[in-house]
Formats: sequence, C-alpha cells, structure tokens
Amino acid sequence: MLVPMNRFVPLCVVSLFVVALGACTNEPGAPQSTLAPQMTATPSTTPGEVVPLDLTFTDPQLLDAITIAGFVPIFDVSDAVKSQFSADLDDGTVSLVDVQGTTGGEYYSAIQESRFHLVCDQKVYASKTAPFAADMTAAGFAPFPDDGIPAGESGDYWVAFLMGGNTNPTDCTLTYTRNAAKDDSTGDDIPVYTTTVQLN
Repeated sequence: MLVPMNRFVPLCVVSLFVVALGACTNEPGAPQSTLAPQMTATPSTTPGEVVPLDLTFTDPQLLDAITIAGFVPIFDVSDAVKSQFSADLDDGTVSLVDVQGTTGGEYYSAIQESRFHLVCDQKVYASKTAPFAADMTAAGFAPFPDDGIPAGESGDYWVAFLMGGNTNPTDCTLTYTRNAAKDDSTGDDIPVYTTTVQLN
C-alpha cells in the first residue's frame, strides 16, 4: 500500500518493495521501455575504469526520476573482502552502477536498491552493495544507502553487484523494476513499472 504525499505530513517510508530475481519479467500491459546508451562503449578491462553514461527514465505513476550516469565493469575489492566472498566471487569481480535518483513526491516511497538487477553475458545478478561499502567509499564511490533514497529526496550513489565467475562483464543491461502497489487513500491499483538500459 502507498500513501499519497502531503506537504504537511513528515516524510516517511511506509512501503518497501522487494524484487526477486524472477520479477524482471514484465506483467501484461505493464509500462516498460528500453534505453540505449548515447555512446558506444567498449568493455573495460581496467579495474576502477568508469564508463560514462547518461540514461534517464521516469516512473510514470510515482514520478521517480532516475539517471544511470556511469558503469564500472571491474571494481577491484580488497584482499580481505575477496577472501570473505571467495566462494561467491568464484574468481569473478564486482561491478558498480552509478544511480542518480529523485523521488517524485507522489507517495511515501523510497527508491530501493533491490529494484535493480544486472544482466551480463546472459546471467542475472542481484544488487549487493553493503558488503563492499567500505572498499567503495575508500575508492571514492558513494555506496547506495541501505534505506534507499527516501521520499522527497535526491541522491547520487553507486550500486554494487557481485559477478560470480565473471572476470570481465560484457553485454550488460540494467533492469529496474518497481512492483505493483495500491493507493492507500483511493484503493486504486498502481501497475508495475519496469525498464531496461544497455550499459556496455
């Protein structure tokens, strides 16, 4: 359930959307779009190299505006983190995506990290920022906060993806899926919104 925003009511989050890996498939009639980068990027093989992007989309119901501003296919984490996640990494890497978001102010709903999924070389990867937050901060990449970008606010953060077994992610797309909900004041259904952008 979502509660419409009211300028006289303090901002708060009343509904968090949790997106499973299977949620990347579109429901019939769901708003969707696919955006391609405005430049041709070759896959990076240099750790920490940023592929600049300018891909913008807006949720037509919540009016949340999001720009995907950059992609780091290979982010070299510390040896301690590599050791901790050796089984999950499986000699792969960590990739980062720069998310600039502004909530639309229509409802008390935050932009959540769990809405993002990365698909590289035909394999789906869920977001996993928290374990790499210290390494990201040390390298100058502000990690996406655990509570997301709150209602009525803007932010510029990086979302991390653990790329198990993938040393150089190529043919990568990012899918954003906001689950269906219901307007708490009117009872109206708010349809799912999903879109996909090409990163490299």
